[in-house]
Amino acid sequence: MTDHLRPDTLAIHADRGVEPAPDVAPPIHMATTFSADNPEGLVYSREAQPTRSRAEAVLGALEGGVAVLYASGQAATLAALMHFAPRRVALGAGGYHATRAALDALRIEAIPLEASLATGDLVWLETPRNPTAEVLDVEEHAARAHRAGAALVVDSTFATPVLLRPLELGAELTMHSASKFLSGHSDALAGALVARDPAVAEQLLRARTVAGGVPGALETWLVLRGMRTLPLRVRRQSETAGRLAAWLAGKVERVWHPSLPGHPGYEIARRQMRGPGAVLSFELAGEEAARALPKRLRLIREATSLGGVETLIDWRRRHDPWAPPGLLRLSVGLEEFEDLAADLEQALRG
Repeated sequence: MTDHLRPDTLAIHADRGVEPAPDVAPPIHMATTFSADNPEGLVYSREAQPTRSRAEAVLGALEGGVAVLYASGQAATLAALMHFAPRRVALGAGGYHATRAALDALRIEAIPLEASLATGDLVWLETPRNPTAEVLDVEEHAARAHRAGAALVVDSTFATPVLLRPLELGAELTMHSASKFLSGHSDALAGALVARDPAVAEQLLRARTVAGGVPGALETWLVLRGMRTLPLRVRRQSETAGRLAAWLAGKVERVWHPSLPGHPGYEIARRQMRGPGAVLSFELAGEEAARALPKRLRLIREATSLGGVETLIDWRRRHDPWAPPGLLRLSVGLEEFEDLAADLEQALRG
């Protein structure tokens, strides 16, 4: 029924038929165990449960693959690494610091993204990359990985399926921290993998049952509810971020956002994405200025994480020692551009 539907419609209807419920809004299933011989074949919620199946149906439809939900984005990252069990992982400089922590925990060698690849290796792309929103060419890296017998995983948390569908460009898996844009309200901890091959998704599901890293029923339901408005939110947030990036240019030392012609990956973003994304970064003169500015903001809150309806600012050096000392990351929410610009204006004036 849903094969022909467009993304905004899929976000609302892709889970229709997953369970025989008369509710217009999806029910939250809190049970951990189910009556024997039930028609749906449910046994225990670590294996499967209806709320999770609904959320996976929606995300899978949006990405064009088969989705598997996890208790966090980090759990999803570990699941992907354990599935491929790579000899080495090629990944770029910077990016989300916990990805490298996962490699260290599993004792997997990290190599530069541009290094020579071999059979059994894994390429891990984060695009747009945290925190500078640099854009990497998914199709190019997929072709390069496959020529060498390697696989490709794309962390598409910043882009979401609204702006980028990595599976269509050759990736084996797409990874999301569903705590971010998918849930969209800073109130649910979850992660996801979406597989191009249904057989891979089935292997991930079996491994998840053994590992037990499933999200709770409430968190799953919050992610599902968040995805209903995902296309509307991301397009609006992305538009406002582009306006703020242009407004900040000339007022600060440097602005990082794919909407700006001088941004690395600007042309790739125009070709590969359906919008520049809702996360931008800007640099001030140094660490002292960057640490002081968030304290002067009245509307924008200083906090880590991103993708919620509220705009957040974060001094990234606190979490990423390699980040430029004067860099601040801005996750743009759903507030009016004029109000956000006015808040930044008075803070920049000091």
